[in-house]
Amino acid sequence: MYAAHFGLSAPPFQLNPDPSFLYESKGHNYAHQYLRFGAMQGEGFIIVTGEIGAGKTTLVRALLNELDPAKVAAAQIVSTQLEADDLLRAVANAFGIPSKSASKAELLAAIEAHFTTLMLQNRRALLVIDEAQNLNAAAIEELRMLSNFQYGNRALLQSYLVGQPELREVLRAPNLEQLRQRIIASCHIGPMDADETRAYIVHRLKRVGWTGRPQFDEAAFTTIHDWTGGLPRRINMLCNRLLLSAFLDNADQIDATRVDTVAREIREEIGGLMRPADPVEPQPPTITAPVHRPAPAAVSSVPDHEAPLGQPILRDVAEAMTRAPSPPKPGEPGPLLCIAQTQEDRIALHPLMQKMKLYSGLPVPLLVGLEHLATSAVANDPALAEIDLALLPDAQDEQPGLAVWTNWLDQIFATYRPTAVLTFSNGDAALAAALMARHQHLSHIHIESGLRHGKRSDPQEIDRILIDQLTDLHLTLGPSCADVLTHDGIAPESIRVVGNLRIDATLQASVHAADPKQFAPDIGVPKTYLANPQGFALLLLEDAEWASSREKMIDMLANAKRLSRILPVIWPMPAAIHSRMLQYGLSNSLRGARVACVPELPYGQTLALLKQATCLLTDRANLQDASSHLAIPCLTLQDYCARTHTLKQGSNQIVGHDFRRIFQAMGDILEGDRNARPNPFNCDGKASDRIAQALESWLMTQWENQVLETLEAHA
Repeated sequence: MYAAHFGLSAPPFQLNPDPSFLYESKGHNYAHQYLRFGAMQGEGFIIVTGEIGAGKTTLVRALLNELDPAKVAAAQIVSTQLEADDLLRAVANAFGIPSKSASKAELLAAIEAHFTTLMLQNRRALLVIDEAQNLNAAAIEELRMLSNFQYGNRALLQSYLVGQPELREVLRAPNLEQLRQRIIASCHIGPMDADETRAYIVHRLKRVGWTGRPQFDEAAFTTIHDWTGGLPRRINMLCNRLLLSAFLDNADQIDATRVDTVAREIREEIGGLMRPADPVEPQPPTITAPVHRPAPAAVSSVPDHEAPLGQPILRDVAEAMTRAPSPPKPGEPGPLLCIAQTQEDRIALHPLMQKMKLYSGLPVPLLVGLEHLATSAVANDPALAEIDLALLPDAQDEQPGLAVWTNWLDQIFATYRPTAVLTFSNGDAALAAALMARHQHLSHIHIESGLRHGKRSDPQEIDRILIDQLTDLHLTLGPSCADVLTHDGIAPESIRVVGNLRIDATLQASVHAADPKQFAPDIGVPKTYLANPQGFALLLLEDAEWASSREKMIDMLANAKRLSRILPVIWPMPAAIHSRMLQYGLSNSLRGARVACVPELPYGQTLALLKQATCLLTDRANLQDASSHLAIPCLTLQDYCARTHTLKQGSNQIVGHDFRRIFQAMGDILEGDRNARPNPFNCDGKASDRIAQALESWLMTQWENQVLETLEAHA
């Protein structure tokens, strides 16, 4: 009605999902890249959730339009009020498979045969189920059974489950653990902010030839966002009526007053759907304990750990949670809270957590750490210490800052009333715990005290100094670290030299290290890399700063490509970084280079590759120590390195991100005598024993002193 009046080629704000009108806000773009990443894997389940009208269906349809029908046979089910058997028939009908009068066994056989036929045609089956929150557990279990279908080593079906936020609650059911292990990507689409709402409206108008008539006041855009909360369907509903209102009044201007008037009319007509956006109250963090994950049930003749696909699998960890440990009862001693901020921390703390449980004189140790989206191989890595109190960060905030950690720990301290706090390494988690312990007059023990590189311009160096000043018992790697602490005014009686806990973890994880020839081809490493006469370079990066922008990632990928001209490169890349690379449109940047980007690996497999590598390029502390222990040359891709013991040994050198320095160092390594490398660390692998003994002795002394002070006070 109004389109021709305003010179538009079509109505711009229709309610039906139309991929051609897709506007990618930050949230929608992030979700789109995750979906693309998941679709590339060609297996498992992809979960898409969002509020009603958030644009889920439009986004999924846009993705389906991108897929080549000659390679993908896609089918969609919209009605989900179905029982398990009815769902199977709906799946069959969606793919055009005859299902009338067929028994369940016949139906399953027909579906598998159809999927196999598609595979033989070099096509794969993709099933999209909309409004999936309405599926019952039995129907979801049938979907999981369909995901078991394989042809050789390749999955025959991939499924998208699209639904409202309740879908995540459905998938948390304890009996759906096996399905959760098959979730390879999970994303939630939230509302748009005010700027994105404005851009969304303009985008849709321009898609139909808008030339500025009718004109929207700036205040009108803000008011539209206030009334719709930034949800696309609500925006479409309101803007459609605004254009109609302007047409009926023969007006060429839409202002905030008209927006308010029309919005109130809609609210009265449809019973309160439209309303001014309420401010969102910040939600307290989730504190819970992870379920102990058993080995995944076999779904084919190929065990999971040998699966040739070896692709990154993204998990929504909130779907694998159970209750947290019970807090101590009144009168019972509190636990020893151990803080692990990163995967590196969990690897290093693993032998100590095991050892402390054997010492009856120690409080019960509880490990506090983050659960991140990770590959199944990493999530079940035997080298990782099990988390007792799992903190679930927001998907957009993979490394929470000091304020978030302080908020979390405040609740944990109040609930569990710890006897003492143990921190490891440095970072926001350790600093927050140290501050909290000091504030509550609790004993704070810090492992790896005294590490310094001397550059005060590095914020992490300041963190190390602050944490050490807030520490009651300092556990150091060696005498040089003890000297640093003494120089800083730390009392010698609070310092214990205990050795290198990271080497304990390295020795323990080496037990699980298989020959790379057994697993490397399955994860995408060409055999020629392992057989190369000059060997290969292993690239492992933890700091995501280099991936924080497209320009920085381009520089890093360019360095990897240049490096591959010297040596083939094996690069285990976390799924989140791989997704970021897709988001930046850089998936083809390494094409033609001798760089194998493979999924993130368990620590044992990483060590197996490290043992055979010509050199290591990394920013990870565990691997700087592990390479020195194994006498493998290490190039640190940072401007600073606090692990000065590796630098003094000569097994590690700082090269930063300057490729000229990297190239020079690589040349020195290749020209040098591989049999004349520095001697490995002289570590006995018993640092965890010495730490546990030091903790028991020191805490017992603290307890005795408290008893004496109490007696003297009452004397």
